[in-house]
Amino acid sequence: MKILADSNILAVEERFSRHGELHLFDGRSVSRADLLNADALLVRSITRVDEHLLAGSKIRFVGTATSGTDHIDTKFLKEEGIRFADAKGSNANAVVDYCFAALAVAARGKGFSLTESRVGIVGAGAVGGLLATKLERLGVETLCCDPILAERGDPTQSYFSLEAALQCDVVSLHVPYAVEGPHATHRLIAYEQLRSLGANAILINACRGGVVDEAALLQVLAEREDIVSVFDVWEGEPKPDAELVRAVTLATPHIAGYSREAKSNATELLARAFASHFGLDGATVEATDSESQSRFNIELEPGADAHWETLLSAFPIEKLSSSFKDSVRQGASAQAFDNFRKDLLQRREFSSYKIEKKPLSTEQQQFLGALGFGFS
Repeated sequence: MKILADSNILAVEERFSRHGELHLFDGRSVSRADLLNADALLVRSITRVDEHLLAGSKIRFVGTATSGTDHIDTKFLKEEGIRFADAKGSNANAVVDYCFAALAVAARGKGFSLTESRVGIVGAGAVGGLLATKLERLGVETLCCDPILAERGDPTQSYFSLEAALQCDVVSLHVPYAVEGPHATHRLIAYEQLRSLGANAILINACRGGVVDEAALLQVLAEREDIVSVFDVWEGEPKPDAELVRAVTLATPHIAGYSREAKSNATELLARAFASHFGLDGATVEATDSESQSRFNIELEPGADAHWETLLSAFPIEKLSSSFKDSVRQGASAQAFDNFRKDLLQRREFSSYKIEKKPLSTEQQQFLGALGFGFS
């Protein structure tokens, strides 16, 4: 069996080489010729998989090591009888960590109080649902907007309109990208929606570029200095609009879902689906990297912001944003965008850290525990 895989899928050799002849490729430059005689294709979000790429190939399995699937022509795969597998939910915890790190910046520098705020979550699937769960553990009021889930009629969950969610102090976007259909999300957040944000609102987009109208965002940010904007995704990836990168409060190169844990989870999900499809041994391979089982220490100083400082020590989002903005300002290429992402494959989630209880108040301990931190 011949397996073609993106070289940046974590542990892809460890999990797939035993099943056949494994060939690695650069996700941005793979072509139809590369697929000659291949049986399976494993990609990331940077590779468009459609008829143009697969026509004439013998590919019978396509897997993407991502939660999002807008880079995959699933209709074409279904028509051709090609099995498709994604890694939906694998990066949920990583994205939620990102959102809390963004809130830490606002709390430390702009006087934001999470416990006194309402959070509007647009898209309550794997990521948005987990964010809501953690916020609710902290006693934070959340308003979830998800018309698809609302139509399913879960009696245990209340859903709100987009207009209601946009009136919250924090608005966090977690929808899939869809251009068509009854629940299209292409430019879901346009000028009128942006203008309707409340005073000093925090807007986080860690789902997909194109969900927010970028031209409208630039206009609104020029009109309103009170909005805190945190953007991880861009319409022009891997060449985002330089003016917009400069204009937003925090800018990162599509790395919210990047962590060692998330990527490991994604590879494992693909490996299981692959093994099931081809009738192979799908036993989980135990991690050989001792680091994957370790917990990293963070030293703290006591203080009212100790819990926020902990988040920013584990995930220095301000430094990442500054470096990214500098690279864009200097005219960085698409390769630089990808290099940022590759460097962050080793990022660890909050659950990989342990901290001393002593410098923390009881409330701070409860807060950090709810986010997954351990205590020594």
